[in-house]
Amino acid sequence: MIDVRSLPVTGMHWHAGRLWLASAAESIVAAYDPVSESCDEILSFPDVRHVCPSSEGVWLVTTGGRLGQQLLLWSLETNRAVRRFDCPDGAASGATVLNGKLWLSHRRNRKLFCMDPQSGRTLWTIRMEHQVLSPVAHEGELWSVECDPGPLGDWSDESQAGYSFLCYDPVRELVVERLPVPFRPACLALNGERFWYAVQDEPGLRAQSRESLSPRKVTLD
Repeated sequence: MIDVRSLPVTGMHWHAGRLWLASAAESIVAAYDPVSESCDEILSFPDVRHVCPSSEGVWLVTTGGRLGQQLLLWSLETNRAVRRFDCPDGAASGATVLNGKLWLSHRRNRKLFCMDPQSGRTLWTIRMEHQVLSPVAHEGELWSVECDPGPLGDWSDESQAGYSFLCYDPVRELVVERLPVPFRPACLALNGERFWYAVQDEPGLRAQSRESLSPRKVTLD
């Protein structure tokens, strides 16, 4: 059994009553049960950065491919990759499945990619206002961690950065809700009204209720 308190987490996703975790440093995918507080290794994979279970298998973001990052659909039954795609632009800051499509984020390029999960073809690219990472689908909504790096963009000091949990409508390309947070989330997952997250450069998991976060007003056109 894994001690989740000491696990450096780079990606997560809530699925079937458990929190699925990816750890690039430990090269493992694990599943955490918050009821029993047990955490068990699911598979070992070199430098696995993000995980997203689905009805077809488990989507993994790992190193590899032409631009250094690849997206794999992994079968737990056969213990092999059944699909393998290059990540567009080398996107590697998260992946999720929403309405039958894959969504990948490229943090530094401030992009969201919509991909066909069968062919890996990029169907749609959205340029975001700020950096986005760790996209996660929840009850038809697309959430992610948003980072406004500061007045000088990527040249700003880290102390100038502001972080939020962001609900985004990819059809209208509009921000629906922005919940500022006073910490630096490395990744995000949702379970009902609870946000699960890991903090950058810190091990373990944290959770916070949605109602405890004050929304920043967003005007929809």
